[in-house]
Amino acid sequence: MRLLLLSLLLAASGPLRAADDFLRGSVVKSDKWKMDRARDLEIFEGNVSFRNPKYTLKADNARYNRPAQAWDMRGSVYMLRRFDDKSLVEVNSDQAFYLEAKEEARLKRGTAPIDMKYTGPDGRVLRGKSGAALAENKKGLITFGDFFSLSTDNLDMYSGAGLYDNREGTFLMYRDRPAAIGNRQGYDFAINAERIKFFKDSRDIKFYDKVSGWVKDTPPPAAAERK
Repeated sequence: MRLLLLSLLLAASGPLRAADDFLRGSVVKSDKWKMDRARDLEIFEGNVSFRNPKYTLKADNARYNRPAQAWDMRGSVYMLRRFDDKSLVEVNSDQAFYLEAKEEARLKRGTAPIDMKYTGPDGRVLRGKSGAALAENKKGLITFGDFFSLSTDNLDMYSGAGLYDNREGTFLMYRDRPAAIGNRQGYDFAINAERIKFFKDSRDIKFYDKVSGWVKDTPPPAAAERK
């Protein structure tokens, strides 16, 4: 059973190799396990967890459909992927579906949006939220829908949809007049555009088409603060 290419969400290192097989050397636990032979399903119920040196997955329940080679995980789904460069990807969602043959993962929100956190090799953090996500491992693409946001320590970006391209290491934010609000190099700014491209590693940001907004100097600290 190969389980989680799901954590290619915000992944730092492209399509996974066969050596990254999820259950290789892992420990799989659940409160209950049963085999539905009529439908050829494996059913894991209660405190489901999969662990090995590179992956951790937790969920309330999980089903594996053997003929379809499909995983269906529901309830407090948590995924952690560790990379060789010491970077980490963590994802929380209500539902997760994975098709092994296509190497495609779909995440769905519950009462709360899908929550994602990428910690780079240098310790810098990039956080994301989305209403839905489709990760296509073979293409190195992740599509975000039903709103999308990205945040760093000094920048917040919002859009109706987004696309992560692993080849470029970029997030393209589009639909519903994306906005970027933050502070860079001594300037406060709030800018809208038809498209915003954010570069994951360099943290550069580019704006495209119908760009509008404002940029101003950051106010100097008050005299009392300087003392």
